[in-house]
Amino acid sequence: MLAIKAIMGTAVEDIFAFKCCGARVVDQNLEIHLTNHGNDPVVVPSFFDLIEETGPRRINTLFPHGPQTIQPQATAAFYCDMDETLWARAQRIAFYDINGNVYQADIDQAACEES
Repeated sequence: MLAIKAIMGTAVEDIFAFKCCGARVVDQNLEIHLTNHGNDPVVVPSFFDLIEETGPRRINTLFPHGPQTIQPQATAAFYCDMDETLWARAQRIAFYDINGNVYQADIDQAACEES
């Protein structure tokens, strides 16, 4: 079971500068935390779908790129540049694992504003 928490408007420049040996990433305004509440590792590709009335929209510009293994009781963070209008129209967010499982959350339940 993956729990999804999205933080829109996050300033990740300082995070990347600290974690990535001074890397400068200034255009990432969405931070997403996936927490594995299960007993087994979950491997998640670096994309998600935003679900809106017109259907899903694939977002495949997540950083870090490539599959990420989330150990039991651990949290992995993803970052991307998100159009705020697109985000506001979306109703749900969906992540997938490499076994075909889908993990969804309502945007209003998954999202919080960074203060």
